[in-house]
Amino acid sequence: MTQQDVKKAFMYPPRSQNEFLELNKNALNKIGYDVQPTDLAFVKYMLASPRKAVVILNWVEDRVYGRSYKTAIQYFFKMIALVVFSKFFAKKVVWIKHNFKPHNSSGSTKRFTFLCRLFGLLGIPPVSLESYFKSPSLVHPLYKSDEKLVKHMQCGESKATNDVLFFGGIKPYKNLHLVLNEWPVSLPLKIAGKCSDPVYKEELESIISKRGLKVAWDNRFLSGEELNELLEASKFVLLPHSDGTMISSGSFYHAIGEGCNILTNESEFGREKSKHHSFVHLIDIKGISERTLEEIYVPKYKVLKEVLSHYGEDKVVDAWKVILAGA
Repeated sequence: MTQQDVKKAFMYPPRSQNEFLELNKNALNKIGYDVQPTDLAFVKYMLASPRKAVVILNWVEDRVYGRSYKTAIQYFFKMIALVVFSKFFAKKVVWIKHNFKPHNSSGSTKRFTFLCRLFGLLGIPPVSLESYFKSPSLVHPLYKSDEKLVKHMQCGESKATNDVLFFGGIKPYKNLHLVLNEWPVSLPLKIAGKCSDPVYKEELESIISKRGLKVAWDNRFLSGEELNELLEASKFVLLPHSDGTMISSGSFYHAIGEGCNILTNESEFGREKSKHHSFVHLIDIKGISERTLEEIYVPKYKVLKEVLSHYGEDKVVDAWKVILAGA
């Protein structure tokens, strides 16, 4: 590939611990894009070379929550400036919409709604990671390379020790409180994730204690290596998120990349995934038992084979080709 063949793309946010951005950057590199962060160099480049680069925006409407009010308002105006600037100086703006509602809002979603409407007014349509929301869509990358998936498959069935796992940041929209109120007393549940809200943490601990549940909760942020080991040792991952909150779930893709079966509720996301995958099970919490889990379990190597055919690296790249066609 010659220097002239390389195309320029800028991605927001410029810095994040979320591996999702790096995985998509790798996919874009494969189709000839030099991906850079939306920093000061981005502003200078766009002013000097208007309509020459693609801008990819993630979580713009979500990031105006979860901070002090003053900081959140500052972010709100920064996001308005970013969207408007990108519209007028970019060759194409790709707005990846991840959620139906902001996860860190304490109530009002006016800023989220305003930014979504701003995108609409500027003629920037949302692009999602799930075709049920809007097509064409991108494909959410897996957190494991195709090569590692194939090696994992060739190992056959692993000895999973934890039957059901709930992992990730513990927030009310994930419905853990509702799960615990109905979870069978005799069935073990492993929870791995930090709850930063002391009131919600106390509520969850109270339910566990009063009902005498067999729950082991590791209330902290796990490293990537620790999480992968935990997922590899787990047969099932529980995803009971509220309907109408998230469009796609990073936890889902992280879990299936380790061959886990998914237990999910009657959300739009859950229904769609259960239609397409043998390892995604719509469940009634009160009706779960050891016997039920044994009957529905799909071995890990079979899960990985199915996962690779739907979400492998080539699928991610091909989806980007469609979204950026003509850019």
